[in-house]
Amino acid sequence: MVTISREAGAGGDEIARLLAEELKWDFLDREALERLLAERGVPKGEVEIYDEKRPGLWHRFSAERDRYLNFMKMAGYDFARRGSCVIMGRGGQIMFRDVPGTVRVRVVAPLEDRIEAVREKLHSDQRRARQAVQHEDNERAGFHRFFFHVKWDTPELYDLVINTRSISRRSAVDLIRSVLEAEEVAALNKEKARKLEDLYLAQTVIIAILYEQQLPVHFLEVQAVSGTVTIKGTAGSRDSVARCETAAANVPGVTTVANQVAFVPEYVGV
Repeated sequence: MVTISREAGAGGDEIARLLAEELKWDFLDREALERLLAERGVPKGEVEIYDEKRPGLWHRFSAERDRYLNFMKMAGYDFARRGSCVIMGRGGQIMFRDVPGTVRVRVVAPLEDRIEAVREKLHSDQRRARQAVQHEDNERAGFHRFFFHVKWDTPELYDLVINTRSISRRSAVDLIRSVLEAEEVAALNKEKARKLEDLYLAQTVIIAILYEQQLPVHFLEVQAVSGTVTIKGTAGSRDSVARCETAAANVPGVTTVANQVAFVPEYVGV
């Protein structure tokens, strides 16, 4: 699996598509994500508000934001566990950072080069091209900050950073393919498959508890290891604690539930 993060106008979109085509791997971009989310009942309008964008002030603190993130993770993990794939954007370098064998790539280029590339693509003047580049970069940086609490350009998030000023799209694809073929990466395929199944199962349990059963659980965390699921968080009633365990146990693939949700009576003012 490869995740590709890219600065506006640096050519990351073209590199991601070319890589997926040559490898004959599945490709997750905005259109594919929209389809996956629509299958799960997330409307297109919600995707337009949040997808690789910095949420507006109202949406930053809304339950809708958390719902979008949880369903996006579920769709992403489900997509990745089905076979080899290229994930373009969508915070993939963070969502899959603990998945063995994942190659996380960042594509960059000098600002003036990126402005010129966008100017040619949009057939616009340089001022508008500069605005477009800066706006897109700011939106993606905000998306990562508000959804994943990271700085988008932190080097440690990536295994490979490619500067397209000196490396062509063709050479970039060849470079990524050479990393994928490295012995230490290829050897992790089985471990990668197990981890993706665990991530998908944990996220499915989160969806079941928060959105299917609509249980009032705060600070919910779920971990899954080979069918054994551990759930943590707080709930204001013992009934909610018990229902969390039932909801988790009913998710296909769950064999054992360790219920560590704490009962914390809600304060009611007089």
